[in-house]
Amino acid sequence: MTGNKSRYEEVLAGLNLSELLADVDYEIIGTPPLGIDIADSDIDIACFSPTPDTLAQKLSTALVDYKDLSARTLSFPPYKTEVVSFTFMDWPIEFFIQDCPLKDQFGVRHFFLEKRLLSLLGSEFTQQLIRLKQQGMKTEPAFAKLLGITGDPYLNLLSLENLSDQKIKQLLPCSLQD
Repeated sequence: MTGNKSRYEEVLAGLNLSELLADVDYEIIGTPPLGIDIADSDIDIACFSPTPDTLAQKLSTALVDYKDLSARTLSFPPYKTEVVSFTFMDWPIEFFIQDCPLKDQFGVRHFFLEKRLLSLLGSEFTQQLIRLKQQGMKTEPAFAKLLGITGDPYLNLLSLENLSDQKIKQLLPCSLQD
């Protein structure tokens, strides 16, 4: 990651998430913990709450003094989804709150699959992925492009979740293999 941003770990420590999200199941997801963040990357925090609107209101109240604070409702039937966004220490941050257990949320599933793919597919794959992101491509479409996955990258990438490591490595073009 380039630019003048603080390290994302420092940002998370400054937010005091354990207090802010006491009694909430959450997971830090997205590109910074994967090591594939670029200058305009954000920090994503997936949250489970049986009442997303209540948690969104609580966060909005607690974060009222932060720059660019906004809250919005997204449509991801059958789940209720709220997003609270703001900027802290030059990082855009989004709390993505659903009434769906973390292990079933697409963002969390993508994160753990992408972590596995980066580990399996090596440094050349990672560098190609970062280059695509720097050219403006979103993370999931970049993974899909490099792996030759067609159609909706957000849905079709998840088709790899239950494949063996060997099957996943077979998807990688020879030019990207370490």
